[in-house]
Amino acid sequence: MLRGSKNFQNGAFHFNSRGYRSGETKHPLVVDPYELPPSDLSEHLLDLYFTHFYPLLPLLHKDTFLAALESENNDKRPPHLLLNAIYAVASRISPDVRVRSDPDQRDTAGDIFLERARILLDHEWDDYKVSTVQSLLLLSSHQNGALKNIRGWLYSGLAFRMCQNLGLNRNCDSWNLSNAEKEERKRVFYCSFVIDRLSCAMHGRAPMIDDRDYDTPYPSEVDKDDEHNKPTIMDNFHQLIKLCEILGEVLCQLYMVKGRRHLATLASPDSVISKLDRALNNWMSKLPPSVQYKPPNTRMAEKSTPPKLELCQTHMLFYTTLILLHRPFIPGPNQRATPSVFPSASICTFAANKILDIVECLMADGRLKNINNYTLYFMFTAGIIFINDASSNDPEFAFEAKVSVNKIIRAMDEVEATWITSARHCNILGELAGLRDINLENVGEGFDRQAIKNQSLQTKKAPSIAVPNSPVLQPEVPSLDLFRNPLDAQNPAEQRFPEYLTQYASTSSFQTDSPSSQSLNQSIEYNMNNTYPNGDRTFNAIGTAFWDIPMSFDIDQWNSYFSNQNYRTQSNISEENNDTQIM
Repeated sequence: MLRGSKNFQNGAFHFNSRGYRSGETKHPLVVDPYELPPSDLSEHLLDLYFTHFYPLLPLLHKDTFLAALESENNDKRPPHLLLNAIYAVASRISPDVRVRSDPDQRDTAGDIFLERARILLDHEWDDYKVSTVQSLLLLSSHQNGALKNIRGWLYSGLAFRMCQNLGLNRNCDSWNLSNAEKEERKRVFYCSFVIDRLSCAMHGRAPMIDDRDYDTPYPSEVDKDDEHNKPTIMDNFHQLIKLCEILGEVLCQLYMVKGRRHLATLASPDSVISKLDRALNNWMSKLPPSVQYKPPNTRMAEKSTPPKLELCQTHMLFYTTLILLHRPFIPGPNQRATPSVFPSASICTFAANKILDIVECLMADGRLKNINNYTLYFMFTAGIIFINDASSNDPEFAFEAKVSVNKIIRAMDEVEATWITSARHCNILGELAGLRDINLENVGEGFDRQAIKNQSLQTKKAPSIAVPNSPVLQPEVPSLDLFRNPLDAQNPAEQRFPEYLTQYASTSSFQTDSPSSQSLNQSIEYNMNNTYPNGDRTFNAIGTAFWDIPMSFDIDQWNSYFSNQNYRTQSNISEENNDTQIM
């Protein structure tokens, strides 16, 4: 299946940006960098930005910005660079054709403003300001979503360096600045921090902002037009920052070079997993009521109106971090014993389902197209888990996973109108499915589920019993006791269910949350019964299901991965042919 892919050329895989952008300009745009859009278009784009993008990453001191926008003094008005960066991002969800360089091509939305900002940026290198950092972070977001990942990565890196040079990483409460300036510095630094963690996960890179090198207090001022909302933008932003602190730990300990090397030398990774899993559990358990969210189980036809978009995206990041924590410890198909006492495969399936639940709710509510481009990574991460599940020997479990893969791809297709890079992520998921010989065609919710269920029951052996003609015992529903932190067993005070399985999923909903309760039960039992004693156990990192699979959607990493897999496949075929000839 892989060799027939359009991305397979000259014995290797090559994903690139061509073929995705229909409106790629053949000649550079000629623009006046100091020209601004008509006032009605400017107001429209600013409204889109503050409604959909600003609440997740409150990069500006909104009250000061809006006051400056109305100023008659040109020296006090927002810089043209910052305005064009905002216009470029907001243009991605604007239906107004005036934002396009080619009115007939939707994917050119914002290109005019981006080109103006790029030219203006050349005048900032020797005299950059806080507004320069804000502009770079916005341009990075735009470029990451517009298939310009390298530019996006470099823009954000420049922003982080400028942050340090401007001292945004230091506590400025005692400095001779206005309260608005202090608040804005805090907001810009922590938006940089969040974007650093998210972009590093997306690109498979090490975090650039060192946890040991900042003492900036959290921003605290609530915008005037947000004072009576629950939750406020700051309520959600504080929790997003805390979650990204944990994400950074997961990346450093499980995915960076030294972290991976150290992990591979351990007899057991359980102490590392336990610490990080407990941190995630504490984050969830300590959420204020206003930022709690229990997604409905869409596989059981549950429905509910999703909360604010920024809150949905924060919870999607939680489940993504949970997947990134447990994914390296999903056992491979040939492993005799599981790498960890944690039921990592089941936890990842649970988390992927929750991401899909939120995505389905947002899509039904017509708001999915307004997500930040970083949220594509959350969807992509869930899709990777579903593809792994679709390789299961349990027909019912595999079928449900295929349905979920198609749902994720369909959702990403909808987001493609906003962020064209979504098309490439779908392509990677499709190639990965082909690599594992997973046929996603003719798989829909209307497919004959009963036939699949009957096939599943036929392939599962009944328990061995002495009495002939006894009825087949029904599979037991997995107990949440199996999801307690195994390393907390010696401390009664710590023996509690993970918060992400109790408060945010009732026992009944969790029992049906996995496509196949029996498959989930078998997975957990296998995990708990097929582990080596601590003294005899050796952690075989290479044998796990995901150890060599990229965590990011970095194109170079995926090109290398698919090419290596194709080489292995061809080597195996050659060996089989040689064996046949010898016989």
